[in-house]
Amino acid sequence: MRVTTLIMAAAISATSGSGSGPAAIGAPAPALPATALDGSPIAREAAPGKVTVLNFWATWCPPCRAETPDYATAYRKLHAPDVAFLGIDTTETAPIVKTFVSAKGIPYPIALAGPDLYNAYGISYIPTTIVLDAKGIVRARWIGGVTPAQLAQYVADARAGRSSTYVSPTQREIDTILAPQTYHLDGSASARVAADTAEKAAVAKADKLEYAHLKDVDFERTSREEGNLVLALGHAESDAAQTPAEHLEALRTLASGYGDLNDWTDAASADTDALALSPNDPQLVDALSHAYYRLHDYDAMIAQAERYTQLAPTDGDGWSTLGLAYQRARKYDDAAKAYATSLTLLEAAATKATDEDPIVDVADTALDAANVYVSLGDAANAKRVFDLANAYTDRLQPHGKYAVFVNNVRERTQEGLVAVTLAGGTHVPVASITPWTGADLPGSLASTLKYRLIVAGPPDTSVTLRVRGLADTWVASFCADGLCSPHTVTFTVPSAGVKTYEFQLVPPHEGAKPGNVAVSVDGGAIVPIPESTATTVSSAR
Repeated sequence: MRVTTLIMAAAISATSGSGSGPAAIGAPAPALPATALDGSPIAREAAPGKVTVLNFWATWCPPCRAETPDYATAYRKLHAPDVAFLGIDTTETAPIVKTFVSAKGIPYPIALAGPDLYNAYGISYIPTTIVLDAKGIVRARWIGGVTPAQLAQYVADARAGRSSTYVSPTQREIDTILAPQTYHLDGSASARVAADTAEKAAVAKADKLEYAHLKDVDFERTSREEGNLVLALGHAESDAAQTPAEHLEALRTLASGYGDLNDWTDAASADTDALALSPNDPQLVDALSHAYYRLHDYDAMIAQAERYTQLAPTDGDGWSTLGLAYQRARKYDDAAKAYATSLTLLEAAATKATDEDPIVDVADTALDAANVYVSLGDAANAKRVFDLANAYTDRLQPHGKYAVFVNNVRERTQEGLVAVTLAGGTHVPVASITPWTGADLPGSLASTLKYRLIVAGPPDTSVTLRVRGLADTWVASFCADGLCSPHTVTFTVPSAGVKTYEFQLVPPHEGAKPGNVAVSVDGGAIVPIPESTATTVSSAR
């Protein structure tokens, strides 16, 4: 499951797009209690009469990171006196989010909130976009990466006070496959078996289309359709069940259907009933833990995750789930211990790996563990575990199926090591540099060496960056906010405490090497510039 979420973290949810479930299309939006990154309160009620685009996201979510440039582009085109954007993160601390916002140049405000806000809006998976009209009515919902064209249509419809849906040809094909009138579970026993087989094949076919056409599929709509079929199948199995094993299988099916319908309360109830029939079934315990995760009931999740590690003590992923439960509950010391056990087990499994999946499992778990140390302000352990993530990432094919993950590890390492400085309260400027993975600035040459330079320091202090060791035939520039400064730049640290530059080295000719070049921060910290894809981080002493 972990490896799958690296490819598509915005898995399937099923809050209705047409009138059921929390914050469904056409329903009034719940209140929006949240805080800005500086700790000040945010409430949509403070800006009445505006179309509001809400983006529920997190820095650890690969599809969230992938859609960020599209969101920034859409914001620049669509924001107006009557259109507001707000990003909402409920799982991370301010230093991590501040660093990402600076690194990616996010132009719209970001808020932090608690899990109750996710529940109020029916958010089980991220990224999720919800668009409200000027009267606070939900007019659009979308799970997964959203395109600027989609957002433009959603905003136009919300301005007109009408609801908006996006139905692609692929979605219409899925709708036909999952049409409930195609399947009949109320006939003879043999007819029910045939319908059961046909339903399962339909769901498998729909899932295959989803994963092949991620951006064209409405995951809530599709999952709702699948959930209705699976739930009907579960009820039919329950009615026909005569043995404990048959009752158990029916409860498993019901739990799956409720999950597809985003009804995690009933899913948890079905899992609990199933566990009464099979108390020591690790899969059922894991399923119940997952249901509580989707309900954002992290104390209940912890209890089931602990139970799972007792039943399957050598399963590294089980300990990772326990670490995640503690992490979401903000019990960071306990999370660190659980992740440490997980990493020991996962590393042992990776030594026997014949493919890249176990290697990715270690690296991804290490990223989660490192973020725990960032939240604790423990720079030494954060660096140690980020280094572990990078060591395993180095074993992956740079252009293979996990190429995006490889880039994310580099970026999250850099962001995390700056964020831990912010969390600890930096008193002097510190800097980090890594090869640039964003869009090039206009006029960039193919031979230009490009890096992302993040500087953290006390807010409102003046910082000067200078290039050292560069030959006169080269051109160096610090670029931010649409402006570039050659060889040196002085700026005032913003209130967030972090500033990001695209740092460029333009060679005198193709194939030239810059040599031992560094950036000095106020004459104190010296940040060597890497010539390879390795990340180099330096702190002032």
